[in-house]
Amino acid sequence: MKDLETVCESISPSHVISVIDPGYVPETPKGVKNHLKLGFDDIVQISPDNHIFRLNTDSVPPLPPNIQHIDSIVEFVNQWDKARPIVIHCWCGVSRSMAAATYLMCKEDSSNVDRNIKYIRSIAPHANPNKLLIQLFENYLKLYGQITDAYKKYPHTIAYDCSTNFAPITIFNFNDMKEFI
Repeated sequence: MKDLETVCESISPSHVISVIDPGYVPETPKGVKNHLKLGFDDIVQISPDNHIFRLNTDSVPPLPPNIQHIDSIVEFVNQWDKARPIVIHCWCGVSRSMAAATYLMCKEDSSNVDRNIKYIRSIAPHANPNKLLIQLFENYLKLYGQITDAYKKYPHTIAYDCSTNFAPITIFNFNDMKEFI
């Protein structure tokens, strides 16, 4: 989150997706014309109460990701022509943004989910995608359980305490993914 402006200045994206806590509205970086701002919580565990990770839930009630958020991401991504990069970010760069990036990779090539996740894992060993978002994206892509199973096969190897530390910026490249074995 703190490097958003710098990243956008360096790679000049045409689109930015902000998946941030409810109640927080990030500023649009200079030069970005298309900015999707979604506020929903990070889900620690899928359950009837969808246990969330957020330090302050007093002023804004918990809001887990839902199908309307998925629809917004899908519609926004469908408007992206891939001529310039897209930036996807959340607070820590571990869960919500990685789930959205996983969707983009699997949307690009749903025939080889295992390879897609292996590629993501190779460049983002810290990725621990939001499990509810992944489940919703799997349903949308009709990949029922395939993404979840691939992430279990290739688990994250670096952990971050997002209340004190942030993951590095991860830059995905569709062409690299297609050549990844």
